[in-house]
Amino acid sequence: MRVCLAVAMGVLMVSMPVLAQEDAAASVPASPFTFEEQPAAPAAATASPILAVAKRKASVLVRSAPGAELKPVTRPTAEVDKKPYRQKPEQPMPFFVLNNRILPPVMNFALSGFMGDSTDLRISGAYAAMLRDGYPTLRVSYAPAGSMGWSGAVWQNPANNWGTADGGYNLRAARTLNFWARGARGGEVVSFTCGGTAANYPDSDSLVTGEIELSDQWMEYVVDLTGVDTRYISAGFGFVAKRELNSDGCTFFLDDVRYE
Repeated sequence: MRVCLAVAMGVLMVSMPVLAQEDAAASVPASPFTFEEQPAAPAAATASPILAVAKRKASVLVRSAPGAELKPVTRPTAEVDKKPYRQKPEQPMPFFVLNNRILPPVMNFALSGFMGDSTDLRISGAYAAMLRDGYPTLRVSYAPAGSMGWSGAVWQNPANNWGTADGGYNLRAARTLNFWARGARGGEVVSFTCGGTAANYPDSDSLVTGEIELSDQWMEYVVDLTGVDTRYISAGFGFVAKRELNSDGCTFFLDDVRYE
């Protein structure tokens, strides 16, 4: 998969490897316990903490009393846990995640999914001190202090939906994910995401841009969605900032996030 990030100064091609699970197996012959690979959605190891990663699942035994026979625990079946994607009508384009110039306000997604050291983030949804084309923008300030070393947030539908509600949109008509961004000083490093929600109603795909160094001028970023399955997306857009790449913290601004 390749992601094309087109900005006003030119076109930057970012090559993204196909995400795949790594095979891992371990066994303990002297014990009744064994380990098996837990199937998981494809994931980037560090670029997006909201994406699921492959984990080993322990074989767990249970008994009703000391000395009683050990039996495998009862587990829910995949058919019960995961719901099939409902066939939904394609949304017309452009489909907005964030745009402060549209009235009534855009309500397709809610900025509700805070992750990592969430208290290290300060967000202003309509920051009048930083305008783009005369309209307020969204301001994000990251002051790293927490133990996890990263913070992020996701626009979700409905609010606070980590895959437990049927909130996906059919965005198959979209060819690109576009957004405007800039840093307060330039040099801020942020990664951006779409999709990736798991649980009962998982998104049909996930995508991460990888780390991007922002300019101190407004730039429009254009993410190529070729090959991305967008038939069911409940996590419309997200961002992650890491302490190791922003040791003194960072402030950046977003505007006009949309699928086209």
